Amino acid sequence: MNTAKIGDRVRVQYSRLPQRAAASGVPQGQKMVEFTVGGNDVLRSLSLGVVGMAPGDRKQLKLQPQQAYGAVKPKLIRQISRKRFPQHLALKVGKRLTAFVASSGRRERVRIVKIGADCVTVDGNHPLAGKVVELEISLLSLDSSPNANKQKPQFDLGGQG
Repeated sequence: MNTAKIGDRVRVQYSRLPQRAAASGVPQGQKMVEFTVGGNDVLRSLSLGVVGMAPGDRKQLKLQPQQAYGAVKPKLIRQISRKRFPQHLALKVGKRLTAFVASSGRRERVRIVKIGADCVTVDGNHPLAGKVVELEISLLSLDSSPNANKQKPQFDLGGQG
């Protein structure tokens, strides 16, 4: 039977296991992703985690923060004057916003983590930064043909894993 190796094109169904539910084995939302094994389409640890799997195989991956979304970067947590937010905007903890960063000239996604009388604290880290991420994966299909890695991914992780 064919097993996945670097350069193969694979389609994987996965779900993130919340740490509190991981022991019970209850998955959180099934998703699909297609990628080239060893490529940069998905998290490297997921991409390499399928090596040796055959279609139909299932396994769990436990990714430490450095293998997943990295450590929390304190410089991405900032306090912004409340006056800089439009008055019509309903602010609440957990709300995701797109912010313009003048120093880089780019827009970035931030999450409101605290609302004070004069300032709002926002966090630009990925919501899973600093966390252990547990995935349950199933290898759905495997393409080892020479042209397999020239295809574009049909699905991606989208950052909400």
